[in-house]
Parts: sequence; C-alpha cells; structure tokens
Amino acid sequence: MVQLDEIDCNILNALQKEGRVSIIDLAERVGLSATPCARRVKRLEDEGVIERYTAVLNPRALGMHLDVFVNVRLRSSTSEAIEIFEGAVKNMPEVVECYLVTGNYDYLVHIRVADIDDFKGFVRERLSGIASVGETVSSIALEQTKHTTSIVLPS
Repeated sequence: MVQLDEIDCNILNALQKEGRVSIIDLAERVGLSATPCARRVKRLEDEGVIERYTAVLNPRALGMHLDVFVNVRLRSSTSEAIEIFEGAVKNMPEVVECYLVTGNYDYLVHIRVADIDDFKGFVRERLSGIASVGETVSSIALEQTKHTTSIVLPS
C-alpha cells in the first residue's frame, strides 16, 4: 500500500471531482506551486495510485436505458470453466462490470443495454452460449439511486 500524506489525499480528492483540472489550478487548490504539484501527480501515477484518466459518459444520453445485474452460477468451478467464462465476458462490451463473488452464485455481472429486447438477445445469443454457464438469475434496475467512481480518502 502506498503511503499518502494530506497533500496527496487533497490532490486525489480534487482529481476525483475534476480529472481535467490543470496543474496550475490543482496546485492552487491544494496549496502548492505548480512544479511540486506536478511531481506529486506524476509520482501518484507512477506508483499506480492514479490508474488512468477517463471521461464518465451518461448512458441514458447515449440510448443505454437498461441496467441489469445477473447472478451467474458456473456448471463447475474448475479453472477451465472459470477461464472460459472470464475470457468470454471480457470481450462483451455490454458487460460493464463483473465480479467473482461469495454466496450461492459465482459471479455478479452488470450489463448495460438499450432496452429489454437488447437484453433478451444478449442472454440468448451471448451469455447462455458460454459453455461454462450453468444458471443465471437477472435483476433489472428500476432506478439508480447512487453512482460514484470516487474512493473515500482522508481529508
């Protein structure tokens, strides 16, 4: 684990809110001059604390109105079955998140598509076609009540 001081945390909190902030504005917000601020950001990038920069898109503005969470149970828990499943979902753009989980199912998969017809086609043509998939149970999200990409840091 990387050791962070208060200024590092302030930099990270500011970048989580606005990833495109200039180094000059960022430095001003955290109480540094531009050069030491840029060095800290570079160090945080090099140490893997800052993984990447990205734009967060509004799925609804792009016609993606349906979020579905699918619990998946594999036919077996062999390494081959796991590799088949994980390899397949990594290549499915509709799958926006996939987690290996504890409990009655093996995976929780978040799927984002335009509508129920797209989801039906995805399940029939893609998800059910993965050889290691034994059972699925789907839950359609009616409303997103919270969404963040931020990680809580000390202030």
